[in-house]
Amino acid sequence: MNAGHTPGYLLKKINEALCNAFPNKTKLEMMVLYELNINLNEIASGGNLKETVHKLIEHCQGYNQLEELIHGALENNPNNVHLNAIQEKFKITTSLVNILGPLEKTVIKQMQQAYRDCCPNLRDKIPGTFYDIIKKLDDIHQPTDDEKRIV
Repeated sequence: MNAGHTPGYLLKKINEALCNAFPNKTKLEMMVLYELNINLNEIASGGNLKETVHKLIEHCQGYNQLEELIHGALENNPNNVHLNAIQEKFKITTSLVNILGPLEKTVIKQMQQAYRDCCPNLRDKIPGTFYDIIKKLDDIHQPTDDEKRIV
């Protein structure tokens, strides 16, 4: 399931994870062709790897294929910790966006209060939008962030 609007900070993390998992363009081209049946050169010619991945992400977002892109990348590089982490973040964030996004205008004050209640030690100002709240929550260090995968 893809979110109607994937937050920019998550798109940036997807870009970083893909660049880490596929550090050369040829391996990225192969994954995109085999998993998504897309010729990478048709949608992203020229530029460095980060720019190429950016164009790929834009293309996949436009065709509602971000989840397939992440899944395909994991099929080709299943032990990459960055891809595994981004898959989890994508699932959680898109679920929250799908559920809470449409309610933003009517419940932003309640979301801000919930943020204040769950994060009382934060000294930053309270985020003004739903997407900013999600980004701030995603950036909070969790005890499990330091765990290493054993499989």
